[in-house]
Amino acid sequence: MAAWSDRRRIGEIQWLRAVAALMVVAAHIKIALDLRYYGLSFEQSPLSPFPFVAGVDVFFVISGFVMAHSSQSLHGQSGAWRTFLLRRLARVAPLYWLMTVLLIVLLNVARVPVWAETTPTQIVASFLFFPAANPDGVPLPLLDIGWSLNYEMLFYAVFAVFVGWRQRIALGATFAVLILGVVAGRWLTPSSLALRFWSDPIVLEFLLGIAIYLLVSRGFRMPDALRWLVGGAGLLLFFAFPQIDFTWRFLQWGIPSGLMVLAAVSGRRETRSSVAEWAGNTSYAIYLSHFFVIRALLFGLEHLGIRAPAVWLVGFPIGVVLGTLIAASALHYGFERPVLRWIRRHLDRDVLQGVGAPSGP
Repeated sequence: MAAWSDRRRIGEIQWLRAVAALMVVAAHIKIALDLRYYGLSFEQSPLSPFPFVAGVDVFFVISGFVMAHSSQSLHGQSGAWRTFLLRRLARVAPLYWLMTVLLIVLLNVARVPVWAETTPTQIVASFLFFPAANPDGVPLPLLDIGWSLNYEMLFYAVFAVFVGWRQRIALGATFAVLILGVVAGRWLTPSSLALRFWSDPIVLEFLLGIAIYLLVSRGFRMPDALRWLVGGAGLLLFFAFPQIDFTWRFLQWGIPSGLMVLAAVSGRRETRSSVAEWAGNTSYAIYLSHFFVIRALLFGLEHLGIRAPAVWLVGFPIGVVLGTLIAASALHYGFERPVLRWIRRHLDRDVLQGVGAPSGP
């Protein structure tokens, strides 16, 4: 039986997690500068020359790979769906809920106008990882960057339905459901906002990660020189599509993300380092906390009336990255790890008792 926190790592996937998180940080630094320093509107703020927000796509491919890799011991076990979902919720929900509560407090204290327009439905949906419309009619949770977690939870739910089956059938069924969902969404154009959200082709990026897992699990390996070439090709392909039509995001950013993940996990030998472990383990906290660091620094610069280009164009990005790394480390070691330790101590025994004899196809 695998431990609660599967410590097996393949290739440089921990580094890639951190890189993906920092790509998103860089994207939001650029947007903040465009809006607050250059005075552009959000629509005028271009992603070029590099689509840093594609870090989310890298995360999705990694997620598909890691779920398939870390759930090997659950296949063919009764109660596996409950074990899988509880483990995922324990990993994802506590920190996200904490940051959402913090945002609610800040919105109230600062008396931000948008808070008055926020509905109870959006608040509840944010905590339940359910896509609901914000005051602008866009399916975003209170903490905007949580939109990606709504896709993650969809993937977890579908994966959990079949995880108790034998691996080959379970993964095949996961493929079938998500692909059929995308096809139905494109063909039928459902009136439900949630169904339109969940049927977006971006969910296919999780399947790309599973496909990479299947390839690597069957012994596929590449020499280091070829891995660098494949990863570099993925990086270059991002430059080919700095601006995207969201409908084609899977092809434009998902495929390059897949090449980067494939390069990371297909090494002939496993590489580990304490720095890589720290980088990968704090990546989720980096993703969730950088919004607050950016807002705090923007408030400070604007409150002090600083307009010096060197401060905004050099000091601000450096300050955001350093502040985010500090905040993420504090959140990971001061909150995430203690909470997971508590959950492991109080829940893991019951979860493991629920995994019994093989069942399913």
